[in-house]
Amino acid sequence: WQVWLKRLCVVMIVWAVLELVFGAAFWAVGSVADGVRVAGVELRDIAAAVGATALVSAVFNLAIGLLGIRGAKNPYKITLFFWITFVDAMLTAWALASSVSAGTCDLTSLVSGLFVIALAVCAWQVRGQTGYFDAHP
Repeated sequence: WQVWLKRLCVVMIVWAVLELVFGAAFWAVGSVADGVRVAGVELRDIAAAVGATALVSAVFNLAIGLLGIRGAKNPYKITLFFWITFVDAMLTAWALASSVSAGTCDLTSLVSGLFVIALAVCAWQVRGQTGYFDAHP
């Protein structure tokens, strides 16, 4: 489980780096696209919003990926990563179930949701190696 957790976290870090690149690209487009309007909104404003969102998301994904690798190397240090992914997986599963019941599930949210749930399962198994779930008197 530690190996799989580390692999998934490496994928998350690669995704964060791609988000950084795309965020910076959108930010650059926003700085040079002066006066261009799309549907009545300045392209500069759209690019700045998308770029800022991507940059913030990249920072969070990078931090979570690094926490996961730290926990994969030493299961006793997985607590923060475990709780982040557990809560995220619960909320994601709820959102996926809601969208499926409404008949509006798209492929990107399904793949993202399954990835988060896979992270949570790996974190649960690694956390179990510490004896956290053992019966205590």
